[in-house]
Amino acid sequence: MLLILSFNTFSQTPTNSKAKEFYEKALKNISERKSVDAIENLQKAIEKDATFADPYFKLGQINEAARNQENAIKLYKKAIELRPNDPLLTQGYTYIGTRLLKVGEYTKAKEYLSFSVKNVPQNSPVYKQLTRQIEQCKFGEEAKNTAMIFKAAEMASTINFKNKQYFPVLTADNETLIFTARSDDGDENLYTSQLINGNWSAPKSISDKINTTANEGTCSISADGRTLVFTSCDGKNSMGSCDLYISKKVGEEWSTPENLGSSINTSFWEAQPSLSNDGRILYFSSDRQGGYGRKDLWMSELKENNIWTKAINLGDVINTSNDEISPFIHANGHTLFFASDGQLGMGGLDLFMTESKSGVYSKPENLGFPVNTHEDQVALFISADGTKGYYSSDVKPDIKLFQFDIPKKLSDKFKRASYVKGIVQDASTKQNLSTEIELIDLKTNKIVEKTISDSITGQYTAVLPNGSQYGLFINKKEYFFKSLTFNFSEKTEADGKTINILLDPIKKDVKTVLNNIFFDSGKAELRPESFTELDKLQLLLSQNPSLQVEISGHTDDVGKDTENQILSEKRALSVAEYLIKKGVNTQNIKVKGYGKTKPIVPNISEENRQVNRRIEMSIL
Repeated sequence: MLLILSFNTFSQTPTNSKAKEFYEKALKNISERKSVDAIENLQKAIEKDATFADPYFKLGQINEAARNQENAIKLYKKAIELRPNDPLLTQGYTYIGTRLLKVGEYTKAKEYLSFSVKNVPQNSPVYKQLTRQIEQCKFGEEAKNTAMIFKAAEMASTINFKNKQYFPVLTADNETLIFTARSDDGDENLYTSQLINGNWSAPKSISDKINTTANEGTCSISADGRTLVFTSCDGKNSMGSCDLYISKKVGEEWSTPENLGSSINTSFWEAQPSLSNDGRILYFSSDRQGGYGRKDLWMSELKENNIWTKAINLGDVINTSNDEISPFIHANGHTLFFASDGQLGMGGLDLFMTESKSGVYSKPENLGFPVNTHEDQVALFISADGTKGYYSSDVKPDIKLFQFDIPKKLSDKFKRASYVKGIVQDASTKQNLSTEIELIDLKTNKIVEKTISDSITGQYTAVLPNGSQYGLFINKKEYFFKSLTFNFSEKTEADGKTINILLDPIKKDVKTVLNNIFFDSGKAELRPESFTELDKLQLLLSQNPSLQVEISGHTDDVGKDTENQILSEKRALSVAEYLIKKGVNTQNIKVKGYGKTKPIVPNISEENRQVNRRIEMSIL
C-alpha cells in the first residue's frame, strides 16, 4: 500500500512553497517505507497551507491502509471539499461511498459512488464492483420507501439465558423450541424448551448423547420433533472441519448421533442444515469444491433403502460467486429461505426466498426492509402457520433470540401450512402403535410426506400445506388402514388439529369409513381424487384374498328417501366396479345401499350431514 501511495505526486500546486517542500519529503518517506516520517511531513504541509488538498488525500490513503476508518473518512472528505469533482480523488469518493453504503446511508452513498464509477475503466473489476454497489444503493432506497410494518421483540429472559444463543428452530406445532447456546468457555450446545400454557419453559440440554465437549449447534428438526440433524465441528468420526450428524428420538430418548457420511460430508465445511417435514430431504451450506462461490447451498434426499443420495448443488439461480448460507425449507415444502451476500440486497448478507416447482427454483426475492437492513441478516425461521418469525441478533456484547409477527406483505408471498398430530393405537387394546403414515396429494396422487409414528408413544405429526386436497393414510401390517381427508385447496389461514387414530385389526365385523372417496353432488361417478384410496383398498384385498367385504353407500336426510336409496346403491356399486376392474375377486365384494337409514351423527347441521354422506367397508 505504501508503494502505491508513493505513485501519486501533485494534482495541485500549493500556494506555499514550504507546503510543497514538506509534501515532496512525505512522498519520498512513503517510497522509503517510513510511514511515521511521512505522516509528520504531510501534517507540516497542511500547517503551511490548509487549502492544499493533496496532503489531506495522502493522509486519507495512509489511514485507509491502517484501517483507521474514522480518520480516513474525515481526511478524504476534506480533500474532496477543497477540490470537488476531481477524478484524481476517486479513491476517496469510493472509500466514503462504500462506508456510507455499509451503514445504510443509501442516497449519500449513491452520490459518491456515482462519481467514482465515471472515473474508472469500464469492464474493470473496480467498475463492476462500483456498479453493483450503486444497484444496492438504489435497491436500499426503494426498499426503505416500501417498508413493511415490522416489530421484533426480544424473547423472554427464560430463553435468553446465556450471553449468546442463536439459530432457533421449532416443531410444526410450535410447541418445542431448539436452539444453539454458547457458554462463557466457548462451548456450543443444543438446548430445548417447551411451550406450556403460553410460556416457554427453562431451556435444558437436549441430550447428553448429543451435547459433548466438542461444539454442537445450528440444528434442524423434523415436523414431529423426532429427527434431528445438527452441526458438529471436529466431533467424533469427523471427516474434517464441520460435519453434519443425525440423531433419532424414540419415546423420550435420543439415539447416539451418527455422521451423515460421505454422501453429504467432506473434508470441507458443512453446516446449517434444514430438514423437510418428514426428515427425508436435507438442505445445507458448504464451502466444498465444485460450487459457484465461497459457500453454496446443497441438498440430499433419503431414499427407501435409508441411504442419503450424493449431495447436489442447488444451482446458479440461487448460488452466486459470494456466500449463500442458512437454508430454511418452510413447512409448506417448497418455499426456501436463505441468506446471501451475492444476490442483490441492501448490503452484506440479506435474507431471500425462492419457490421450488418440480426441482426448478424461481429467481430469489429479497424479503425487503426492515426484515433486511444494511447489517448482516444471517438466518430466519418461520413457523409452519406462517404467523411468527424467529432469529438471533447482536445486542452488544450478547447475541439474543428475537421473535416477530410476519408482516402481511411477506406472508402473502408464500403458502402457510397446517398440521395434524395425535396418537395411533390399537382400537381394541389401546396399545400404542408404530405405523407408516403417508400424506398424499389427491389431485396429483403423489406422496407429499412419509413418516412413522413413535414406537413407544404412538405419537405422529404430519404437515398439511395449503393449496391442495390431501389424504392422510395410516398403514400397518395386519390392520385395516385408516384414512383422513383434508381439503386445503382454497385455504389461506392455518390451524392445527389433534386427531387420535384407532386402527382395527383385520377381522370379522370390522367397519371403517373410506374418507377419501368423492362424488359430485347427486352423482355416482367417482371423482379422480378417490383413486388413491381405492388403490390402497385394492392392494389390501389382494394381500388378503380370502377377505370378504361389504361396500355400503350412505346419504344424509336431504331429498326424497327413494332417490337417496338409489344414489347410495349406485355409489357403492361404482366403488365395487373400480375394485373389480383392478383385479379384486367379484365373489369377495357385496354391495349395499342404505340411503339415510344409518346416520353416524344426527342430521342437524351441514357439517353432520357431510359426515353421514359416506362410503363404508365392513369385513364379513
